[in-house]
Amino acid sequence: MRFVEKRKHPRVDINNLVSYRCRDNSGNQTKQGRGKSVNISQGGILIETHDPFEWQEILLLSIDIEDELVSIKGKVIYCNAANFGKFRTGIQFLETNEKIVTFVEGLLKTYSKLLGII
Repeated sequence: MRFVEKRKHPRVDINNLVSYRCRDNSGNQTKQGRGKSVNISQGGILIETHDPFEWQEILLLSIDIEDELVSIKGKVIYCNAANFGKFRTGIQFLETNEKIVTFVEGLLKTYSKLLGII
C-alpha cells in the first residue's frame, strides 16, 4: 500500500517560539501561554505546549519568524498528549499572513535544494 499525502500544503520542521491567547465566543481571553512550533505550512502550524486545547478553539498566535513577531489567527484541529506533560496541537490558519507564506516558501526552497529535489 502506497502512502498518499492528503495535506494541501507541504510542512516544514521548525523550532520557533510561539505565544498564544485564547478567546471565547464573547471575545474574552480564556488562557494564554507560550510554546514552540514543531512544523509549519502555508495553511497551519503544529505547536507543543503545556496547555491542552479544545477542538475548534480559536487562538491568536504570535510566532517568532526571522526575529520578528508575526501574528495570525488559527483554529484548533486536534490536540494530542505528548511526552512529559506536553500537548501537540494542530492549528489551521484562519487568515493569510504574507510574512508566513514567504517564510514557508523560503524554507521549502532551502530544503528542496539540500535534498537535491530542485
